Amino acid sequence: MNGEIAIVGYDACLPAGRARDGIDSFLRSGTSAVVDVSRDEMLAAGVPEADFGREGYVARSARAPWTPDTARHLAGLTPHELAITDPQHLLFLDCCIGALQDAGMSPDSVRGREIGVVGGIGMGLYAGQSLDSYFTTRLQRDLSLRDQLAFPEILIGNSSDHCVGRVSYRLGLTGPSVNVQTACSTALSAVEHAVLLLRSGRVDTVLAGAAALYFPDRRGYQWERGGILSPTGDCRAFDSQADGTVGGSGGGVFVLRRHEDAVADGDTIHGVIEGIYSASDGGQRASYAAPAFDGQVRVIRRAMEDACVKPDDIAYVEGHGTGTTVGDIVELGALHEVFGTRRDPLPVGSVKPAVGHLDTAAGIASMVNVLLGLKRGWMPPTVHFEELNDDAREWVAQPSSRPVPLPTDTARVGVSCFGASGTSVHIVLSGGRARPSAPGDGPDVPGRERLSIDVGGTADRSLARAPQPAADEAGADGVARLEDAARSRPGREEIVSGLVEVLRQRGDFAHLSDDQLLEVGLLDFGIDSVDLLAVVNLTDKRWGVVLDVLDLLTAESVEAIVDMVEQGLDG
Repeated sequence: MNGEIAIVGYDACLPAGRARDGIDSFLRSGTSAVVDVSRDEMLAAGVPEADFGREGYVARSARAPWTPDTARHLAGLTPHELAITDPQHLLFLDCCIGALQDAGMSPDSVRGREIGVVGGIGMGLYAGQSLDSYFTTRLQRDLSLRDQLAFPEILIGNSSDHCVGRVSYRLGLTGPSVNVQTACSTALSAVEHAVLLLRSGRVDTVLAGAAALYFPDRRGYQWERGGILSPTGDCRAFDSQADGTVGGSGGGVFVLRRHEDAVADGDTIHGVIEGIYSASDGGQRASYAAPAFDGQVRVIRRAMEDACVKPDDIAYVEGHGTGTTVGDIVELGALHEVFGTRRDPLPVGSVKPAVGHLDTAAGIASMVNVLLGLKRGWMPPTVHFEELNDDAREWVAQPSSRPVPLPTDTARVGVSCFGASGTSVHIVLSGGRARPSAPGDGPDVPGRERLSIDVGGTADRSLARAPQPAADEAGADGVARLEDAARSRPGREEIVSGLVEVLRQRGDFAHLSDDQLLEVGLLDFGIDSVDLLAVVNLTDKRWGVVLDVLDLLTAESVEAIVDMVEQGLDG
């Protein structure tokens, strides 16, 4: 079952900006968000001076203007969940809700519906010589959390397996919930999986996207000879002076529906996926992570067949364009192979020099760039591009240092994403034939009614995030406090205070005083097994009292648990 798929809503956070009109303005400007990172910024972020002081360290990156503190749509998550969850999960959730809002879907209309969610999170492409993650750079070093962390919640909060499931759980979506990880092509792989679900008739709406953040958030990278990263700190896609790519962070989500359904329901249509195809390069590569000419040719041709278009029908191709010498030449060669029969040169570009290579979310930046280009009627030039290599000057695929006009009503644009995993994806997009909308229409338009989606699933449930002390703030004083607590018998007030603190971090108890909280059983709060393990960890590590989870389940109240701890201390 083939068919066109409409993009009826989307939300993105890129180094180019958070609001759609801001992203559009930045991309129009022809500038780059890849900037220098200062020594003070890296030290404040926790990057050891021994790392950024090494020869070959390039202190440049493109950082998205997003943190969990500035997220728009995370009301209902407890302070504890916010503290222990990989921010990539939270960015993906934030963008899912923003995309639904942009599509005009209210909380009541989505909860309980068979809406699918497909996506993935970053793989740490720019972590340098280590596998830095939120867990290794934040949670492992935070002594304030050490007493109460339980392994299951660490896994749920930081494993890529649980990013998409968290969205379906929080929003009450009952359709397929699938995690996709194909390295740099993850975002477009998620879109292709969503298209397959829609064309099969399995669901009528799917959220698809990806999020990628690097940790710490203000850092550069260690250049290594033969690697993909640039020693000069600039991505020069398709240019004769290209020497590698530069990392960036960001993410985004698209709301997809079958085109006929979107038209029938009067949805605003931002763009139409006319064709899409993904495939593995198999073993036809010089090495596992090397680009594959044959694989790229195959997916581009199959996507065009899916869209029923010919080489002359494509007005522009948004390339993968990483700025690596070998990768760019292979990509331009594959485009020449596919489009060599064209009457006119094929305009080609890449958004990566403007916003950086966004790891698993690279396809988000590419699709947003194209959707905005189709709306405005022209594609911006590729930043830093000046001239092609001699080998490619006679090929049909020609990057441009000038804007490329697009006929808005008829333009079809190709978008490519090639993953180091060997999974390549190509999409054929066209303009949305959308109903008229105000300039800059999107989640941030002043005066537009914003739908408040409570991810906790209950009305008016919003907790302010409690500030979490950084690891270096705990330091030796924190260790000393733990050691002192171990040497002296705690009083009842200290036990009550510790239990109340951990419970308030994990549930919505703002309506209860401390005395009222002590009178209620844990199960009455909706506390789950992971939270019970956290209480067990707290009593064991802080006071040396080992409780059984079953004891907590049978306790009539929190005050009864306090009694158990005191009995353990006396026993």
